[in-house]
Amino acid sequence: MAFSIDKSDMTRQSDVDLVRLARAGTREAFAELVRRHGSVLRTHLRRMGAQASDADDMAQEALMVAYEHLAEYRFDGPFTAWLKKIASRRYLKKVRKDTRYVLSEDMSAYEAGSAPNDAGLDGDFRAHNLDAALGRLKPVERMCVTLNFSGDLSHQDIADELKIPLGTVKSHIRRALDHLKVLLGPARTDVKPALLETGS
Repeated sequence: MAFSIDKSDMTRQSDVDLVRLARAGTREAFAELVRRHGSVLRTHLRRMGAQASDADDMAQEALMVAYEHLAEYRFDGPFTAWLKKIASRRYLKKVRKDTRYVLSEDMSAYEAGSAPNDAGLDGDFRAHNLDAALGRLKPVERMCVTLNFSGDLSHQDIADELKIPLGTVKSHIRRALDHLKVLLGPARTDVKPALLETGS
């Protein structure tokens, strides 16, 4: 039986309380979760490499899946992290089926001290924000670094999802972080926290 609660109170509830209300049948509670986290999911998917229209569709799909599987959320981490994992896996499923997406562009190991622009990056280019910088990375680097920091997947989880060696995943992430530091310039060295931001 659904709880009786004033809809205006939803904005004052925590994610945990909203999940509990949604599980009990309060649709307005899940609607508030969608309002809070929909744009975060779209940004996360775009940072992984999804086109804007794909990101919108997959964010909606991920939210529908989350609603259907709310009972599986264990309250052992932020609700948004759980949503991102659902969205990430849906995007990876699409990538594996669609030949337009190439993840194995560069499987070579990272070599310490290699110049960031050895991957075809223009050494004079400076990104105005993180999203622009991510767009300059190779697809597989972008995928790995976003899954790790924004998607909260471990290196091993990423290796399992992408079906590539663990060492290769670590190399891609290390290379991506080095490239991002160069692309964002000396004023923005806090690349790792920036990857956790929701963006616009």
